[in-house]
Amino acid sequence: MIPELAWAAVAIALGMPAARLLDRQIRGTEWIGQGLLAGTGLIAAILLVPGILGVHWSRTLFFATTVILGIAGWIVERRQSRPVAGIAIPAHSAAWLLYAIILITLAGYASYATVAPPPEFDYLADWGAKGRVFFESRTIDWAFLERASYRATHPDYPPLLPLSFDAIALIRGGWDDRAAGVVNVLFAVALVLVVHGVALDELRDRTKAALVALAVLPFAAVPWIGIGEGPFIAFATSALLLLRRGRWTAGACLLGLAAATKNEGLALIAAVAIATVAMPNDSRTRTARLFALWPAVAIPLPWLIARAAHRLPTDVIAGNIALRIAAHLRNPQALAAAFSIASLGKPLLWVALTIGVVMGARRLVQRERFVLLAIAIQCALYVGAYLASPHDLVWHVRWSWERLVAHLTPALTTVVMLALLREDDGGMSDARREPEKPGSPG
Repeated sequence: MIPELAWAAVAIALGMPAARLLDRQIRGTEWIGQGLLAGTGLIAAILLVPGILGVHWSRTLFFATTVILGIAGWIVERRQSRPVAGIAIPAHSAAWLLYAIILITLAGYASYATVAPPPEFDYLADWGAKGRVFFESRTIDWAFLERASYRATHPDYPPLLPLSFDAIALIRGGWDDRAAGVVNVLFAVALVLVVHGVALDELRDRTKAALVALAVLPFAAVPWIGIGEGPFIAFATSALLLLRRGRWTAGACLLGLAAATKNEGLALIAAVAIATVAMPNDSRTRTARLFALWPAVAIPLPWLIARAAHRLPTDVIAGNIALRIAAHLRNPQALAAAFSIASLGKPLLWVALTIGVVMGARRLVQRERFVLLAIAIQCALYVGAYLASPHDLVWHVRWSWERLVAHLTPALTTVVMLALLREDDGGMSDARREPEKPGSPG
């Protein structure tokens, strides 16, 4: 447990100054949560760049790089950031009770996630396998990826999570599969902290903010241990929540980290871009916001170039895509039948969420159109990917749809809860602050 917590401490130390430089108004729990997410991306980058260049890792190089980047980050942050005034928001007994429930639930999730090495097939054949091979090779083993089966190992998948496992192994000095469970827990903690910070800024009420964080917790604490869903959900949800508030630089960076975690992040970038174009803004604002998304493309770009150079296969685009799409469109009953038996996860929570959407419909339409549109487009892109699938549709939908739905549920839950709990003040409480101009550095 100590090496995993050391990894988290390094991530926070690296990520908090970076998060403040990207968003100078960030504070409180959101700062810690975003710091953990940004720091995870920086640690992965410390290993990714040498791996792409064919340089082998060492503990000395890893620790030296993290110390230098950490010190430099805090120096720059102290020089460039302006003091952010705290907000005195009292916590009543109900808030403390909700905080206690969150902590107890997270403790239970930590016990579940770390009781044994992950049993997930995708961890054993993909995420964990790649991390272990990379660690043993002390670099990204391109020969292994080039000969690996795309049906099991998915060599094209972005390496942020396997590299996170490798960073922990470097700190520990050896490989331990149970570290994957701790990573799951820490990403769940990061998302809960971000959601709580966003809710507190908008609602100005700790009880309500704690209630929103508690509502998101079941979706942040994913049951799939050691695979990419937990990290992707944390990055993607945080990105959408920041982008909806006009915090384009920080949101775009988290969006890029989502794409550096799973290929679905590339689809999310497209969904966000389409939603941005579809919003009722003038053409100049729309163009500025699209350009402000450049970090989302720049962050996964090195991996995309490297995987193309090594010709790593991707299952969805393998073979004759047009032929498969045409065949599935000629037989839509097959896709409908597959969805008819697919699981949506937590039925009671979906019932509650549906009721919330109905109750808060007016506010959702008025204030959350961007997030709702991005979620709808992403969902449509997921369905479209099935049309290009080279696998049996029933098998593919059965084993993936619940996880794909889980990608979008936390963001939807958050905006629904905010719509229900927000007072009619004519706009978001957070609007009292000057919004970030699209494309600005902070």
